[in-house]
Amino acid sequence: MKFVVIDDDPTGSQTVNNCLLLLKWDCSTLVKGFESKSNLFFILANTRSLPENDAKLTIEEICNNLKTAIASLAYKEEIIFISRGDSTLRGHNFLEPSALNSFLGPFDATFHIPAFIEGKRLTINGSHFVDKIPINKTIFAKDKIFGYETSDVKNLLFQKSKSQINLDDIQNLLLSDIESLNGEENNVVFKKLKNLKNNKHVIVDIENYSQLKKFSLIIKNLTKQKKFLFRTAASFISSISEKKSVPQNEIFFSNLRIRNKEKSFLPGLIIVGSYVELSTIQLNNLLEISNCNPVELDVFAFFKIASSDINQKRKNLFKNKLLKEIRFSFEKGKTPVLFTSRKFMSLDSSRLFNFYNLLACFIAELVADLKYEIGYLISKGGITTNLILSNGLKADYVYLEGQILTGISVVTYNLKNDEKLPIVTHPGNIGTKDSLVNIWKAFENKNNF
Repeated sequence: MKFVVIDDDPTGSQTVNNCLLLLKWDCSTLVKGFESKSNLFFILANTRSLPENDAKLTIEEICNNLKTAIASLAYKEEIIFISRGDSTLRGHNFLEPSALNSFLGPFDATFHIPAFIEGKRLTINGSHFVDKIPINKTIFAKDKIFGYETSDVKNLLFQKSKSQINLDDIQNLLLSDIESLNGEENNVVFKKLKNLKNNKHVIVDIENYSQLKKFSLIIKNLTKQKKFLFRTAASFISSISEKKSVPQNEIFFSNLRIRNKEKSFLPGLIIVGSYVELSTIQLNNLLEISNCNPVELDVFAFFKIASSDINQKRKNLFKNKLLKEIRFSFEKGKTPVLFTSRKFMSLDSSRLFNFYNLLACFIAELVADLKYEIGYLISKGGITTNLILSNGLKADYVYLEGQILTGISVVTYNLKNDEKLPIVTHPGNIGTKDSLVNIWKAFENKNNF
């Protein structure tokens, strides 16, 4: 059985290890995923950074190429498709699974499982919570692009569908239903799942891994009889694939750091593109360390340059100024921390999508210019990280090494000089106030700092 995860940003592999994350989805790259030793691989579609129509077109392209790759391999193993989305409910939560149903279906049901246990994002009685707080009461509900006003996942899905589905066609699988599952086919809930058809939408309550394990077992028992699709956060992926995160000691990650010809460690680089409140708290804590040197990217200055008709010369000057600051930090033996200024742009959603992508592409250019000068990269923010990997490093794929902290992964990218650059893919909405500090300490071997 192969699990194919179509991820809307590069951070959904945060609960598993040792598999490929594909940055491209041409047929030859997809074949690498199917031929890989792991029972799962990810396609980093980065659709959360795209407007609805572009996201739909991207999913359509991925699906068509998947069908071609599967046919070319005459692939006979069972395939489970998973649409990985944000555990704080930001993203195209209806559009993406709907597009997958159109091009890879029809499916008997789509299960919505936004629970991310490691991040205390749980679904109870059909409502979603972050650390016991209803999701609509958190900062995530105020997202300028994907904001919402309800914690009831059924109502949220109905609203996001723009009434394309009826409320009556959305069902709930409650905790009591899951707890009653016993693996027997005469079980009432088992029969209920077995009878699903015509792509019913099912909201799944989850608050711990034992419940996920029961649900995953039933799904596996039904795979030969039913065709199911999943829109989920990361916890379900580790449960269904049985490829859970394996803790690594800190030396493992510091040993991934690239050395120069004299066997000395190359400097690190930290990027903070995410603008959520938690990211700002983590950034401020990091900048209290004297060995970490702040390099601020003024988003308003960049906006003026990006909006100019004759912007290339100004953009190059702007970029060279930042590169000079970063390299000056290297010379001083400090770790540069490039961060976007903590300011919000007052733009409509379509212009905001475009601007954030331009900004992330610009940061990716900076990283591309520095890739042979650094020993490791810590990248905070999903959209930023994805574009660094795909546009900056031009990666076809990266290899998932594992998690350095709960929910925070490390991947390696093969540079042309045969070195493997370790990259921390740090989600914007994950971690404690000290996460960036602790990751930096692990790579710098400064745990007694």
